[in-house]
Amino acid sequence: MPTPLVLSPRECQSKTWHPPQDLAFAQHRSLIPLHAGELAKAAAAMPLAAVKEGREWRLMGVCGLENGYNLFIREGKWLGHYRPEWLSSWPFEIVSVGEKGLVAFDRDSGMLAGEGEGEPFFDAEGQMLDAVASRVEALKAIHRKQQTTQKALDALASAGILAPWPETLRDPLGLSIDGLYRVDEHALAQLDDESFLTLRRAQALPIAYAINLSIPQTHLLARLARLNPASAAAPENLDEFFGDDDELSFDFD
Repeated sequence: MPTPLVLSPRECQSKTWHPPQDLAFAQHRSLIPLHAGELAKAAAAMPLAAVKEGREWRLMGVCGLENGYNLFIREGKWLGHYRPEWLSSWPFEIVSVGEKGLVAFDRDSGMLAGEGEGEPFFDAEGQMLDAVASRVEALKAIHRKQQTTQKALDALASAGILAPWPETLRDPLGLSIDGLYRVDEHALAQLDDESFLTLRRAQALPIAYAINLSIPQTHLLARLARLNPASAAAPENLDEFFGDDDELSFDFD
């Protein structure tokens, strides 16, 4: 893994990048990161799943039926009713260095420019340029919520109530993405009072309910998959395409 490019005037001196012009950068991502503050809107617009990356659990929007293709993106535009906040902060990320979190540029993004190309990260006075600053502000705004979300998912995993999406759901869709988890409602109902209160204290219950309530949104994946991803243009009337899906409401700060 390349050494992160820490965002500072010194580290970024003489380096330039290509700001994304649309969402084509996420066309290959069938899973998009989410945080608990997005639950209500995201759960009404796409199926959600808990996914384990290394040792950490993540809340993801399931945006495709196979690895490597995002059904919600067409010609660089987002087709769904709700656009995840992560898309506004890429290709910047917060990396852990010891006990500190540093804002860094993702060298694997392919957006680092060659000599004589692209835009600088900072001006001559060491101030972030607008394209950088807007993404960094978006990143900082969601980072704490992502940390809270991760702790809540860890609590669900520790309680032993996460279960893989069943084959009865995956097979009719032709879903080939592995590692998608939902909440086992029977196991949740069988928890003792102390275990249930532990989930409540970790603010894990809204996530648990949202994941399961979002599962019917898999019908959107099936409908999107019927479009020709190579040639079909995005429909002009998205409300007609997606239908009048009811919005969900959760109490989560």
